[in-house]
Amino acid sequence: MIKNMKKVLFTLFVLGALISGNEVQAQLSKAGTAAGEFLRIPVGSRSAGMSAYAAAVNDPSAMVLNPAGLADIETNEVLVEVTPWFLDMNHTYFGAAMKTKTGGAFGVHVLAFDYGEFDETTAEAQGLTGRTFSAYSVSFGVSYAQYLIPQFTIGGTAKVVYEQIAKSSASALAFDIGTMYDTPFYGVRFGVSVTNVGSKLQMSGNDLIISSDPDQANEGNYKPDAILATKGYDLPLMLKVGLSWDAVDNDQIRATLSVDGNNPTNNTQSVSLGGEIALLNEQFFIRGGIPYIGQEDAIETFNGGIGMRYQSGNGLGFGFNYSYHGYQYLGDINKLSVQIFF
Repeated sequence: MIKNMKKVLFTLFVLGALISGNEVQAQLSKAGTAAGEFLRIPVGSRSAGMSAYAAAVNDPSAMVLNPAGLADIETNEVLVEVTPWFLDMNHTYFGAAMKTKTGGAFGVHVLAFDYGEFDETTAEAQGLTGRTFSAYSVSFGVSYAQYLIPQFTIGGTAKVVYEQIAKSSASALAFDIGTMYDTPFYGVRFGVSVTNVGSKLQMSGNDLIISSDPDQANEGNYKPDAILATKGYDLPLMLKVGLSWDAVDNDQIRATLSVDGNNPTNNTQSVSLGGEIALLNEQFFIRGGIPYIGQEDAIETFNGGIGMRYQSGNGLGFGFNYSYHGYQYLGDINKLSVQIFF
């Protein structure tokens, strides 16, 4: 078992080294060069409010943040989140997870981003046509996490990523993998995740069909339809290495500090800091954090949030979590998620 754990850690280390090597070789941050950017938006008000979650996530949002955290759900759990984004855009997440007889956890999720309606413009019309079109992105997948030994858990997610704009679309298959390790140091947990490893997104569809003239020097030629060539773009691959520390942990209060090292392929490396205070035996929560410190062109300022959890005597429970996200130029985002435990 220990030998298998070493192999897993070595594999994650190699993946991280390859990611770092690519960034150093390019000498550029590659900001804005990936497709599927909606995959970078944190889900789950708890994790998003803390900013640093690689070693702390323990609810259905783990399926897209660090799948290893899914093994820490205490009961079957459903998480639903709807977040009004900038302008008329919306970010939504649904995750359902259940404990297995082997002590692991299985889950399914749907993550969607609706970009709203757009006014159509064309070169032929020289302006607005009076028509509108829509665009959206979605991913859906399955996850499994399991404790290999009492101190070490591993998890993975397989998902399909799909994007559509008007009558053109692109799809890709992607995977997330993560581990968590309870270190011998009291209250310290170590987490590693590699997310959005997959094929490229390349647009195709009827919107790319145009009329062509293969011989523009002569008139009266047959003008067949042609398809505009598009380029495939990588998904926003992200390596996170995190630590969380329960500095105080008793029946009345728990204070957790967390830090993440972020290494994306489409931006510069950064650090995220966060924390959570749990009160009255894990019933009320206060959270805060600063994301992506040192990232080039970062516009996020700080995050914060609160939460509460109620567990009835018959095993049914509810959780409500709110998080606030400050942005330098675009305004603020308010995120609300609801959890059901059964």
